Amino acid sequence: MTTIELTALVKTNLKITDIAKDLIISDVIQEALNYCNLTELPLEAEPYIRKKVQTVINYEAENGTSSVFDVKSIKEGDTSITYNIGDDVSKETVYGLSKKDKESLRKFRRLR
Repeated sequence: MTTIELTALVKTNLKITDIAKDLIISDVIQEALNYCNLTELPLEAEPYIRKKVQTVINYEAENGTSSVFDVKSIKEGDTSITYNIGDDVSKETVYGLSKKDKESLRKFRRLR
């Protein structure tokens, strides 16, 4: 399935009618293509792409897009900053490929 077809399918399934999220969708597709060493993803990869795009959209709605790093908490007395470095909701996990993402994509992966 081409990137354009997959983007259209994801937008339809997520009920996205404008082009505002096209970059997020294409970035997620490209990340999956790079990991899988493919030029096109099969139709069976659409649920993964859709869920990953929805995760990014939800993350950006909650945290915005301009933060440089994830801060979990800030304490003022004697200054303490705790960074969000857990595997579940860190910026790296949301935008990159987590261990769970790689497990989902492994069945489509081709080794060179």
